[in-house]
Amino acid sequence: MSNTWERDFPRETEELLYYTKLVYDRKLVSAAGGNVSIRCGDNVLITASNDSLRDVRGEHLLLCDLEGRVLEGDPKRKPSKETGFHIGVYRNRPEVHAVIHAHPCFSTIQSMEAERMPLYTDSAKLKLGRVPVIPEALPGSEQLAQYVAQAVSEGTPVFAYLLEAHGMITLGRTMKECFDLAELLEDTAKIAVIKKLLGQ
Repeated sequence: MSNTWERDFPRETEELLYYTKLVYDRKLVSAAGGNVSIRCGDNVLITASNDSLRDVRGEHLLLCDLEGRVLEGDPKRKPSKETGFHIGVYRNRPEVHAVIHAHPCFSTIQSMEAERMPLYTDSAKLKLGRVPVIPEALPGSEQLAQYVAQAVSEGTPVFAYLLEAHGMITLGRTMKECFDLAELLEDTAKIAVIKKLLGQ
């Protein structure tokens, strides 16, 4: 293996690659959108900027510390421009071991609604609890990273958020949990949007 993380964290590497592709296959992102990361000890393994999640391979990933500095990876690649808010999650939520940021259609629509997203199903009420909306800021900006860090550190721990006009973020104690919440959040947003349209 060419990278230390593949040797030292083979399970985390395998899970990141598997669920990264699944995020694309389930149409939670398109083109080169979205980013995924997983905690590796005191560091974070994250997808690269401008790489499509449909074909990420081990050599495309980058290992960063909790200051956002790249420790290892292809020097021709840069970590996702949203690395700042991934780092903010890990620094504020030690129980979190995986983060997915995606741009699915219905979550993005719902993120622009003024009211809180309604949770109509028992599954959503049980597993999501509530879904705060993080205010809009320029993608990749320090301001967005600050908004995310503030949101994830407030009150009762929440594991799913909408980003205003920018999709969703889900957090997980495992990568599987993180992905399952992303799918549930998009389905919940779809129900909310369609119900509102039917009501009109």
